[in-house]
Amino acid sequence: MIIKGKKNSFLRGKAQTIKPLIQIGKDGLNDNLLDQIELQVNKNELIKISLLQNTMVEAHDLIEALAEFDDQIVPIQTIGSKVVIYKKAPKIKNRKISLELEKF
Repeated sequence: MIIKGKKNSFLRGKAQTIKPLIQIGKDGLNDNLLDQIELQVNKNELIKISLLQNTMVEAHDLIEALAEFDDQIVPIQTIGSKVVIYKKAPKIKNRKISLELEKF
């Protein structure tokens, strides 16, 4: 799934105001980390992930791993060591951003 145009611009604008919820360090990618990312994205819909300097993981590696782990997770933006991802929340009570996104 790819989000383009006004929807992508809206999500990038929302992402500017949020702080990274997940930091990937020297331990790199593992199943526990992917589970934590999925938990946070299901709860918040839009999250920012920070790749620390001591990690061997690159942004495109993270995006590929997330695509294999859950095909509903959509990469929105990558700037340097920051990756922004989006997924529509499965629980209706957590859908705030996706309700705004449907207006476009």
